[in-house]
Amino acid sequence: MVTLPKNFPFSDVFENFLKEYSCCTTYWYVPKARTLNDDNVATIKKIIMLVFEEFLGQKWNHETQDALLKALVSRGILEPYKTGSSLSDRTALLRIWKKLFETLGLLWIYQNKEILITDAGLEVLINNNPRPIIEKQVAKYQYPNPTMTSSYNSYFKGILPHLFLLQVLRECDDYLTVDEYEIFVNLAQGQDDLGRIAKYIRCWRDLNSEEQKHITDILNDVLVPGDPEHTKFNRVKLNASYQRSFYTYPEYLALRADNGSQQIYCTNPQQAKTIIEEKIKDLKIVQFKAIEDWFAYFGDPQVQPSWFTYFIHEIETASSKEEARLVIEENIDKISETETKEIKKKEYEKNIEDLYYKCPDFLEKGLSLVKDGRQYSTPIGRIDLLFKDQQDKYVVVEIKVDEAGDAAFGQILRYIGWVHRNIEDGRNNVRGVILANKFPESARYSRIGLLKDDYQEHIKFKEHGLSVSDT
Repeated sequence: MVTLPKNFPFSDVFENFLKEYSCCTTYWYVPKARTLNDDNVATIKKIIMLVFEEFLGQKWNHETQDALLKALVSRGILEPYKTGSSLSDRTALLRIWKKLFETLGLLWIYQNKEILITDAGLEVLINNNPRPIIEKQVAKYQYPNPTMTSSYNSYFKGILPHLFLLQVLRECDDYLTVDEYEIFVNLAQGQDDLGRIAKYIRCWRDLNSEEQKHITDILNDVLVPGDPEHTKFNRVKLNASYQRSFYTYPEYLALRADNGSQQIYCTNPQQAKTIIEEKIKDLKIVQFKAIEDWFAYFGDPQVQPSWFTYFIHEIETASSKEEARLVIEENIDKISETETKEIKKKEYEKNIEDLYYKCPDFLEKGLSLVKDGRQYSTPIGRIDLLFKDQQDKYVVVEIKVDEAGDAAFGQILRYIGWVHRNIEDGRNNVRGVILANKFPESARYSRIGLLKDDYQEHIKFKEHGLSVSDT
């Protein structure tokens, strides 16, 4: 690393910065897809509509991909491909759009899995103006997340880039130059990096143009760790247009030209302040490991990054009731009284899950847990327990600590449907069991409403016989 000249302004600050920059292996990477703008959001809505009308329930493979592209071209949604081009060439454009849908959490599209529109995708579909839904998805996007490589993810401590950008703008007079964004903001790996990043920017603004150029000349020589062919400075710039269009898409941010260069600025500082205050007061970023869990969370607009969401995830993924209890005891003061009651219910459900995980014969003789069958991950949520019975049939188990209402019935039907569609030997080979303290008459009629002669076998009701005090 080149040292700074003697008497360089804020030399201690910039020496720390240059050291950090040379060691930092991450930046706010946004997958190279379509630029996020209103025209492309309109196209997103059209594609979701086509998927809803003609491709929902189909498994994603080369044939489906090619059929979808042909349908998009025939409707004039995408440009025609060149005559005689290979399948790989023709579908390259669609793969780019697929990446944008993944980045926004609107469609679950994975090889040999059923195409699924998330709740966020459905909201885009039914709203005349999808912009607010897209804005919320941008604000919810986080690092780390399982769509990125694990080595890249491991450096992030947990950050919502859009929220962090709003915080930096607030600290720095509601504007950032493109250089400030690309050089300094890209270093942030956690929400607690705000003070240091803002300090770098303020000191940068006190340098004259020659001094700033000296810093950037040094940065131009910093190679990407482990990649001697590229400098980090240039790599960030190659991705910068995707970053800026993504994180500045919400209407309270904009780009403007100033003295020949672009600036990111806040068009409504009061709105930005309100968003920051609402998000920060209860912010806790969940570290998702399974891509299915990430999509179940990211695709649900009702679920936001909070301590309550963190507790739910940690309890569900805990390997034992003791591990779940430890998470709760350490941070129970972070949530409200109402949320505490809900968390207690989840903890009791974990205790029941623990019992039947260890002793499946209490539920039914001859059950065996499938691989990763405890809290089995799907893009529509986690299955409490997934067994196979003596006839090699899948058994989905949904646990409720109290009464099993209509919601429990709908939930287990979704999971049964997912196994039926997505597990190779699950087609017409899956049934369910609802474990609850009691079953109201409405739940019994819901089961009859399946209009199956074997409805009592297709979805069994079993009282676990445990009260809250027992668990």
